[in-house]
Amino acid sequence: MLETLYGYNGKQLNLHALGIVVSLSGILVIAPMLPEIIDDFGITAAEAGGSISFMWACNALAQYPGGRYSERLSSNVVLLASQGVMGAGFLLLVLSNAFPLFIVAIGLIGFGYGMFEPAGIVLLQNLFDENRGQALGIRDAAANLGSALSAVLAITVVGAAAWRAAFVPVVALLGVLVVGGHRLNREPYTVSRVPLDVQSVGTRLFRSRETYAILFVLAVFNFVWQGSASFLPTFLQVEKSLTSFQATVAFASIFLIGMLVTPIAGALCERWSPINLGVGATGFGIVGLGAILGTDSLVGLGVGLVVFAVGLTTIWPVMFVYLTDALAQETVGSDLGALRGVYFAVGSLGPAYVGTVATRFSYTVSFSSLLLCFGLTMLALLWLGSR
Repeated sequence: MLETLYGYNGKQLNLHALGIVVSLSGILVIAPMLPEIIDDFGITAAEAGGSISFMWACNALAQYPGGRYSERLSSNVVLLASQGVMGAGFLLLVLSNAFPLFIVAIGLIGFGYGMFEPAGIVLLQNLFDENRGQALGIRDAAANLGSALSAVLAITVVGAAAWRAAFVPVVALLGVLVVGGHRLNREPYTVSRVPLDVQSVGTRLFRSRETYAILFVLAVFNFVWQGSASFLPTFLQVEKSLTSFQATVAFASIFLIGMLVTPIAGALCERWSPINLGVGATGFGIVGLGAILGTDSLVGLGVGLVVFAVGLTTIWPVMFVYLTDALAQETVGSDLGALRGVYFAVGSLGPAYVGTVATRFSYTVSFSSLLLCFGLTMLALLWLGSR
């Protein structure tokens, strides 16, 4: 695995991974700070969930253009532009003094990160051939590291400063990464008008049951991911009587575990079927979430969180390997961006759903209903594996 990190390709992978770490540490720090944000703006859990859903909806909207522009222009052009948009959004968060301004800020962040992700995958798909599974696993490990660092940011800020202070270092580091990416880049910056050509992409992609099945798996899993991750710290405080510190540490543990297991999952794709690995990940998710819901002891919650984390995080590198192998190389940016746009659009509804059900019933009811989503995902993967 170490050879994947060296040379020009390795430097590009490392820089992109750092971009993911910084971006997600800023994006996901919102979740453990939601109780403070709700109090600050005087909003309900449903309104908070709706705002997070809006951010991920903007993310979904940018996925296809991000992939299309990366394919037709240059992934490095899109990566630099997307980091600039995210930086503007995070800066606006620092300055937000009203809920509407907060919504605009997280919309910019969601749109910027939506362009950043497919551009990065196109970059790695072009740079790596034999070690693509390892590169994508490292990419997902970076995503989990950034998610875990969001909890560190929350622990540092909550009780010591206003929640807005968490985004100041994110703005500064994104600026450093933009400069670093420009200096490392060897490609010319080409900017021109690119037709999106949505119709031809749809015609090319959506013509087989297999495509619909894998899209269903990714959409439902993303729905569970967005809904559970956004409200896990609040759920643990309200339903399991954990302190704010304990809930934030538990939130961080999900991603620390993911940081360890996702490179392994990516490497295993070079030996075993991604679909079979996806079935295993879904099984871990079901068992882990069931354990979290069924116990109030710290030990039981700890075990449940570990199992849940394995399932929740390992699905992504194995599915990305499956997709990049299945899609045509000359149109991988457009195709992957289109697919990600669809399943992120569905996934963006997760926070709104969990927040709304929690407001009307309870967090236990909302999280329990996610078990059904896992079950549907398992059935779809088993169908794919039987083909």
